[in-house]
Amino acid sequence: MNRHDYFLENNQILSKFVFIGSIITLIYMTFIRLYYVSPYASTWDQVDFALALSRFDLLAMQPHFPGYPYFILAGMFVNHFIANPSSALATANVLLMCSAIFPIYKLARVHLSRNISLLLVVVIQTTVYVNVIVTQSMSEGMAIAVIWWFFLSVYFASKSERISTRMIVFFLFSVILGIRLSFIAFGVVLLFLWWNDSKHSVLMIRIKKLLFYGIWITCFQFIWVVALAATEGSIVGFIKLALSFTDGHFNEWGGTASVDNEGTIQRLVKLVVFNLFWAGISADSIFLGVLYSILFLVFFYKIKEYVSLMDHDKWIIITVICYFLWALFAQNIDKPRHISPLVGVILFYTLVCLLKNSRSSIILLLIGIVVVVQLFLGTKLIREQAESLPATYQLAHYLQLQKDNIIVYTWEETRVFEYLQMDFKHKRVLTYDYFLQDLSYNKHDTIFITNKVVQGFEEQGIDTSNHIEKIETFSSNPLFDPIYSQITLYKWKTER
Repeated sequence: MNRHDYFLENNQILSKFVFIGSIITLIYMTFIRLYYVSPYASTWDQVDFALALSRFDLLAMQPHFPGYPYFILAGMFVNHFIANPSSALATANVLLMCSAIFPIYKLARVHLSRNISLLLVVVIQTTVYVNVIVTQSMSEGMAIAVIWWFFLSVYFASKSERISTRMIVFFLFSVILGIRLSFIAFGVVLLFLWWNDSKHSVLMIRIKKLLFYGIWITCFQFIWVVALAATEGSIVGFIKLALSFTDGHFNEWGGTASVDNEGTIQRLVKLVVFNLFWAGISADSIFLGVLYSILFLVFFYKIKEYVSLMDHDKWIIITVICYFLWALFAQNIDKPRHISPLVGVILFYTLVCLLKNSRSSIILLLIGIVVVVQLFLGTKLIREQAESLPATYQLAHYLQLQKDNIIVYTWEETRVFEYLQMDFKHKRVLTYDYFLQDLSYNKHDTIFITNKVVQGFEEQGIDTSNHIEKIETFSSNPLFDPIYSQITLYKWKTER
């Protein structure tokens, strides 16, 4: 028993305070998240998901490929009780995240005492940025919750020889991919489990177990893949749709390393410093950033003390590294939410090491302060996200009030306009040539374009400075949506 455990177990007042405080905090966070789920579908992806609840159609991008069937299915169920589709999806996220209390606690109990484990659960459940994601109608929130159940199932399977424990692992992995396919990098854990099963076996036994793993993993994935293929009418149609989407994601508009002009070092710095630490862990808060910086410094300063623990949990470390590389090279670096599944895992492992090995009660004090700050800041941001209009909605309402005949050319904002059923004309435009051609059909309209369109033209070598007049800027919190948190509307001055 380490000093923290001994101190708590032999101080009944403090022990009860930690226990009761943790329970109250978890109940409070559950209430806040359910009460302030976001009712807005303010981005392209969120609109795709919201529309899918009323009509599931991959070809119409309701939602876009790969369909996110388990996420949509959960949203459809909640939609029977909550009419707003965005709120229904976000509520499903919150409910799954609340269920993750159990696996987080059980994983913590492997190393820590009851009260310390409960305190660790509170830290993870109050993490600000993850809660912002969870209360949005995005599939990351649900997938993050299932990841914790998946990790727990892997732990139990590694301690048991029963086939049923492996089946649970395979099933949960299929659920993760059916919620968020980009979490596929977490599948490296399955290799760990296979190696743990067969490391003392001869080569043929290893191969047989590998085939066993592969067959059952594939079978569980087919549950949702075949169901999606059926919605497209055939496997061939589904494959064509998959190839079309994949080509666009990795080669045209996905923001991955293959199309990004930034070098690997720049992407690495942006991912670690800005996305993971500043947004994901610190939630753009200097105070929270300082507190976590101190905890990380202590962790790295005493890292030699954690060698045995790191060896015991090397499967977690390997998983974090694999997903990190996946996020670095195959995900849109401009969206911090793509690194969000690592936030809780990194904090969990760091705090387990600190709480299990540290002799200083200052660590407990710092963690207590972190919880208080996260509660305050998390409540503020979750409420702000639910009650303040996103920039895309502000833009839509502004344009709706214009009395002239107008047409607005946008990048992705038009998807939100369609969802809100705005009656002004709007079009998505990607190239300057298409824009000029379309202008000839709208000579008598007032022409508006957004800053994303202007940036796109500039990247194509077009100087628009003599043709645009700034009209209005619409802003919302960049933590909620860094891409469209600030939208500038311009009036296009045509030559008469």
